[in-house]
Amino acid sequence: MSVILFVDDDKNILDGLRRRLRSVRSGWELHFAHDAESALAKAAEMEPDVVVSDMRMPGTDGAELLTMMQEKHPHSARIILSGFAEEEAILRTVGPAHQYLAKPCDDQMLVETIENALDLRNLLTNPDLRALVGGIDALASPPITYTNLIKALENPLTSNEQLTAIVASDIALTAEILKLTNSAYFAVSQKITSVSQAIRMIGVDTLKALALFIGLFRSFDGPKPAVTRMMQLCKRSQQLGVVATLIAEQEKLPKEVISVMAAVGMLSHTGSLILYAYRANEMAEVIKRVETEDIPINVAERDQFGAAHPEIGAYLLGLWGFPSAMVQTVAYHHRPQDTRHTEMNALSAIYIAQHLAREVAIESRTGQAPESRIDLEYLERLGKADRLPVWREIARVVEEKYREMDT
Repeated sequence: MSVILFVDDDKNILDGLRRRLRSVRSGWELHFAHDAESALAKAAEMEPDVVVSDMRMPGTDGAELLTMMQEKHPHSARIILSGFAEEEAILRTVGPAHQYLAKPCDDQMLVETIENALDLRNLLTNPDLRALVGGIDALASPPITYTNLIKALENPLTSNEQLTAIVASDIALTAEILKLTNSAYFAVSQKITSVSQAIRMIGVDTLKALALFIGLFRSFDGPKPAVTRMMQLCKRSQQLGVVATLIAEQEKLPKEVISVMAAVGMLSHTGSLILYAYRANEMAEVIKRVETEDIPINVAERDQFGAAHPEIGAYLLGLWGFPSAMVQTVAYHHRPQDTRHTEMNALSAIYIAQHLAREVAIESRTGQAPESRIDLEYLERLGKADRLPVWREIARVVEEKYREMDT
């Protein structure tokens, strides 16, 4: 039985949630509190799996409450549900809240968000995953450029020029940012050579993802074959982020989804970088199985380690404070069927993009199209099976663009 705690100073809202959600999810144990003090008292009694709090409340507000929840009940998923739209207030919830939902929020969206939070919480407490990460001698820390960017972005007075100076001090990051902005993603007529302009184009989320990904790659000092594979992984991750972005645009997904797809594409293989960096010999065996048996890499990883790169990456990104929605997309990007959504979203786009990017790359290299691994039943569930030809053409165009840039 999952324990869900709702906090709101408006009795009518709590009564409405109690009435509607009890009939929707009988497997949830619902609790309700009208202020932060009573919420903390209830949480101490029953250790909630998920806390959903209003933002604006008299006395201790939602951001302060979730900060205390984070300290006292760190394993609880934390969600802000509020109509309080001032940017400063929203930004205050970025640390303690895993997700922010704006009122009015329909019941389906709220239920799906809570269920996703429960799924992710269960995934990231998997004992095999904890054992694997705990067995790494030196758990990867965020790279220095990424850390510097986060510190700069925490200051609302940080200018684009200051961000440019941080990026420009990192040659590898600068090169990747310029490469991304000159890719098919932006379809610009002129070549972008200014780091400042490139930063404005890609946005903060993509900038942070690039800094993290490039930093993890550069810190690796292992066997040459592993280095080569990691270089290929960097390229493919960036490319599938571009494909996913264009697919999301084609399907007219919300702007806030489209804006993070390039970042999610790169972050989706964070776990792979960790495995290459700390389990290089075992990863060599994994790759051998993938190539000789033609099985998905996540299957071979799970057989080898007890956990695969999606969960490992999600675990680390969660520890490093990335938004819960992005963490979940990384966690399930090989098996979106295991989540409960019925409409196309960021997870759908990255799942489709990774398969199509792989297929067109193999076809371009060998002249023969491989058998597709895309789950058509899943696409039918989304009502999108007929869109595959359009998406495949997007992946083909991006593949050609990247090949041009590499020559």
